[in-house]
Amino acid sequence: MKDKRISTTSIDRAFTTELQPVYVVSRHGYSRRFLSRSAAISNLAHYMVTKTFHRAGLTTNEPDEPVFSNGVLVNHMGQHTQQYLFAHNRCMRRIRRILERKREARKWLAKWDSMHDRYVKEQAELQASKPEGIS
Repeated sequence: MKDKRISTTSIDRAFTTELQPVYVVSRHGYSRRFLSRSAAISNLAHYMVTKTFHRAGLTTNEPDEPVFSNGVLVNHMGQHTQQYLFAHNRCMRRIRRILERKREARKWLAKWDSMHDRYVKEQAELQASKPEGIS
């Protein structure tokens, strides 16, 4: 409820909260929220490919490299393997294709529902205006 004793200032217009879509990705025990669809798809593919590689006993990264940082020897994680990157890109394409098919199915179902509603309404109108003596 808005309090009429407090006037609207420019700070109120500058600092507003808007309802934005938040994508939640949950797979194989991981769960994160993302603001962009592409980041959500990329991380979902990462979770899926990483789990598959671990099950198959394949490595996802190159070996660690020992590096000196601030006079201390630390292990720097290696880059992703080429095999992992190819699998990740394939997985992202498949996820996008699945989501596209689901979107098309929702559109078709919306059209079907509207057609069915029109048919039921027209049938009810015809039944209501049916003359007596017709069975």
